[in-house]
Amino acid sequence: MSTLEKRHISRTTVSALAGGAVLGALGYLIAGPPGLVIGVVIGVAGGALVGNRTAVSADPNDNVGHFEEIYSKMAYYAPGMEWHDYEPAYRFGVQTWRTHGGQEFADSEPALGARWLKIRGRSRLTWDQARHAVMHVWRDMEETAQNQNRAS
Repeated sequence: MSTLEKRHISRTTVSALAGGAVLGALGYLIAGPPGLVIGVVIGVAGGALVGNRTAVSADPNDNVGHFEEIYSKMAYYAPGMEWHDYEPAYRFGVQTWRTHGGQEFADSEPALGARWLKIRGRSRLTWDQARHAVMHVWRDMEETAQNQNRAS
């Protein structure tokens, strides 16, 4: 599974369990054991739906939230840099893969490097530092696309 695939299993699970517990208890109070069963089923389904929607809305801009969790553990991490330095690189990777995806990264790199200097905002990363994060996104996006094609 690629790192760009949605990572919301934990939120969905917690919401499903909470929904099941609350509606199960309510159902039990209203209708006894049959109400418990019905309340748990409805609560789990509703809780999972709410948890999923919450997770999706928590990272509405291209699923780079997962990278925030891992960027400082990556081999390319530059000590002293923070998420606000890396976030533009990950977003740039998503955006450029959408327009250049399918091409070799090396073929697109000169144009990407020149563009990075214009779009990096407050990021302190040089292109030599940012390119690794961008390449990481490209690899993950390609892997996700291949997995989706195989599943179709």
